[in-house]
Amino acid sequence: MHPKRLLALALAATALLVAACGTPEEATDPVSSPSASSAPASSPPPKPKPQPEPSRPPSSEKPVRGIVSAGGAAEGALEATATPLPDRAAIEAYAATLGTSLQDPFTTEATRLLAHVPAGQRLYAQTVYDGCESPDPATITARTTGSDVVLDVAVPKGTTIQCLVAERSVALLSTREAPVG
Repeated sequence: MHPKRLLALALAATALLVAACGTPEEATDPVSSPSASSAPASSPPPKPKPQPEPSRPPSSEKPVRGIVSAGGAAEGALEATATPLPDRAAIEAYAATLGTSLQDPFTTEATRLLAHVPAGQRLYAQTVYDGCESPDPATITARTTGSDVVLDVAVPKGTTIQCLVAERSVALLSTREAPVG
């Protein structure tokens, strides 16, 4: 065939494909149409705009976890064991032991997580790291030492960042209660 004819065929095929395309909502059932020359069908009711998915509570099988960090809060030594946070009063009592810049963010996050602790688990908090960067919450693990729970985190990989004021990081994790005795 001649190149001009191939081009014309390609353009015609493309135009046909483009004209036939549309969204499923725009498609009409040709059988239900009384005739091709009738007035256009009324448009379907508008779909509601998709709303952002609300923050879903964590699965009841997975522990809840979080890291709260604040600069200037690195006061005193890091804790050797975790503190159980069974209720709002325990959260507020623990927050009072933290540096001022860490108290409000800790209380907010711990209260949020407490509402989603799975049955059979308890929320624990422990100061776990002082440095220029916050550890990744996904790296928080729990272990028991006798009747104590200890939270561990992977230390952030070294960077060239130099900070004037170190951040203190508090890990929050729900886990089964430590065995007594």
